[in-house]
Amino acid sequence: MNQFVDVVSFEVEGGHGGAGSTSFRREPYVPLGGPDGGNGGNGGNVVVIVDARVTSFGKIKSRNRFRAKDGEVGMARLSDGKSGEDCVLRVPVGTVLYNEEDNTVIKDLVENNESVIIVKGGKGGKGNKFYATPTNQAPDYAQHGLDGEKLAIRLEIKLIADIGFVGLPNAGKSSLLARLTRAKPKIAAYPFTTLTPNLGVCYLDIERNLIVADIPGIIEGAHLGIGLGHTFLRHIERTGALALIIDITDEDIFAVYNELKNELSLYSEEMTKKKFIVILNKIDMLDEEEIKEKIDYLKKNIGPDVIMFPISVFASTDEEIHGLSESLYSITRKDEQILKPKDKSTFISNNNVNEKTTRRVFGPIRSKRLGKSLGIDVTPHKTCNYDCVYCNLGADDKTTVNAKNFYSVEAIIFELQSALHKHKNINYITISGSGEPTLYSNLKKLILEIKNITEIPLSIITNGSTLYKQEVRSSLLGLDIVIPSLDAGNKAAFNRINHPHSEIEFDKMVQGLFDFKKVFKGEIWLEVFIIKGINDSDAEVKDIADIVNKLKPTKVQLVTSTRRVAYEGIEGVSHDDLIRLSKFFTCDVEVPKLSNQSDNPKTTKPVTEEDVYESLVRHPETAEMIALGFDTEIEIVKNILDELVKKDRVQVSTLDGKKVYTDSFN
Repeated sequence: MNQFVDVVSFEVEGGHGGAGSTSFRREPYVPLGGPDGGNGGNGGNVVVIVDARVTSFGKIKSRNRFRAKDGEVGMARLSDGKSGEDCVLRVPVGTVLYNEEDNTVIKDLVENNESVIIVKGGKGGKGNKFYATPTNQAPDYAQHGLDGEKLAIRLEIKLIADIGFVGLPNAGKSSLLARLTRAKPKIAAYPFTTLTPNLGVCYLDIERNLIVADIPGIIEGAHLGIGLGHTFLRHIERTGALALIIDITDEDIFAVYNELKNELSLYSEEMTKKKFIVILNKIDMLDEEEIKEKIDYLKKNIGPDVIMFPISVFASTDEEIHGLSESLYSITRKDEQILKPKDKSTFISNNNVNEKTTRRVFGPIRSKRLGKSLGIDVTPHKTCNYDCVYCNLGADDKTTVNAKNFYSVEAIIFELQSALHKHKNINYITISGSGEPTLYSNLKKLILEIKNITEIPLSIITNGSTLYKQEVRSSLLGLDIVIPSLDAGNKAAFNRINHPHSEIEFDKMVQGLFDFKKVFKGEIWLEVFIIKGINDSDAEVKDIADIVNKLKPTKVQLVTSTRRVAYEGIEGVSHDDLIRLSKFFTCDVEVPKLSNQSDNPKTTKPVTEEDVYESLVRHPETAEMIALGFDTEIEIVKNILDELVKKDRVQVSTLDGKKVYTDSFN
C-alpha cells in the first residue's frame, strides 16, 4: 500500500521544440529541386489530471523534476518532426496546485477527470522550406526549436467530503468510519492510531450517499502544529459539515467539546460556520442513568438545538447506525428535499420482470480460482447467441439479443452496494452472467460505475471467441482480470465444439486473443477446456498449446466439463489425463482438482429442494432448463418447484411468454 503523502513540491518543464531541417531536394531528373526541410515537432506539455482512483501523491513523492518529451527534429522531403509526448501527472480529487515562487493558486482541481496544462512545451522550429521566397529560393538555414516553460510547483491535497469526523485521539472516529462504510482504517486501543486521513462512502440507498473523512486526532494546540496539527486540519476545510465525536466516558465532555471547537476556530474562522452534529460514543460503557446525566449536562451548556446522537460503535444495532447516517445526511443536505429511496423496480430495463423476483448480484461464492467472490449476472435469464456444446441457447442462427433482456446499470449497482455492505473481505467481483456477459450493451459503463464505488479487483468470465470483435475488446479494457476460454487449436475442433455463427471464424477468434493481449493492461487468466473424445488427443492439445505458448497469458488453467450440459455425449476427462496433457505447455499450467468433479460422471444423486432452490438464486429459470441441468425427469423438478412455491421460497412469473421460477428475493 502506498504511503499517504498529501504535499509534494517539484519542478516541471515542458519539452523543447525540435529544430527545423535544412535540406534540399536531390533526385535524378529533378534539377533545382529547392529546399524541402520539414519543421520540428512541438515539445510536450506537462499536464495534471484528476483521477478518482488515486488517493495520495505516494507515486510521485520521490521525484523532484518532471519533464515532458522533446519534439523531434524536422527531416528532408518536407517531413515534420513528431511532437513530444505530454508528461501526465495523475492526482487525487481535491488537489490544489500552487506556484512555489509566489505561493499563488494555479488551479483547484475538484472534479474527476479535470485537467490543466501547467507548463507548455516549446514550439518546433521552421524548416528551410518555410523561408523560401521568390528572391530567396535556396535558404540554407532553419529555425531552432524553442525551450519549454519551467515552473516550480507545490501540490496539496484538501480532501473533499460531505462529513468530517473530528475528535480527540481514541474517540472512536476510525471505528465509526469502518461501521458506516467499507473503509478499513487502522483501529487499535491507543491514541494516534490514525496517522493519515481516511475516506469512505456511506450508501443510504441508490439515490443518496455520503463521503466521510476521518481526520487524525486533534489535541490542544493543533492549530499551531502541535501533535499532528494543521498537517491534517486542512483536510476538513472543504467538508460540508462536521461530526464532533466525543468519548462519553470522558470526565468532562463539555470541556472536550470546547477544546475541539476552539482548535477549529483558531485554525480558521470558516470552521465555525459549518453545520455540525455531536456524536457521543461508547455509551455501552455507562448505564442509562449516567448517559442521561451526561447528555443533559452537555445540552445545558451548549444549548438544546445542537443535534446529539449517543451511540456505541460496536454495540449499537444496524437500525441505530442507520438512524445516525440519516442524521448525518440531513445536516449536509438541509437545504434540499431529502429524497426517499425510489422503488427499485423503476431501474429494471425489462418490464416483464418484477424487480423483487430477480437477483443480479449473488454470493459470496468460494472458488479455487477467485477465492471469496461476488458474482454479477447482467441478464434476467440465460441469454446467448452462441451454440457451443455446453448449452444450446444459441442453436438458432437467427438468435438476437434484445436490450430488454438486460438489467440496467443502476439496478446492478444498487444491489452491488448492498452486497458490499453485507459481505466483507471480498477478493474479487466477477461478471459471469447467465449466458455470455460480453453481449451486455452497457458493459463498459457498468465496469466504470463499479470502479467508482470500490477498489476490489474486477474480473469477467467470457467465451474467448467473443474477443474477435473490436467493440468487445474495447469494453473490457477497464477490468483488472479477463478470464477467456479456449477449447480448440484448429478450425475443425472449433467448429465441432462451438458450432459458431457464420461470422465467427477460428482464425478471427485466435487473432482476437492476441489483439486483446496487446492493449490490455490487466491480467489474462486463460481457461483451456478439454472435452473427452473431441479435443483430448495429444495432437489436438498440442495445437491448443502452440497458441497458448505464443500468447503467454498471466495464468493458464487446464480444466474440463464438470457439469451436465445440453448435448449428449459431452463428458469431462479425468484429472490424471489433464496432468498428462499439461506437458505440452511451456508456460506454467494449473490443473485444479474441482470438488464437484466425480471419478464416475455417470453417477447421480437424487435432486433435493435445496439443489433446485440454489439453482434459482442467480436468475429465473424454466422447469425444463432446471431438469436439463440436473439430468433428471421434468416431473420430478415440477413437483419440487410446487413444494417450494407453497413454502413461499420460490415465486412464479412469466418471462418472454414462458413460465419461469425464481427465489423469493426480498
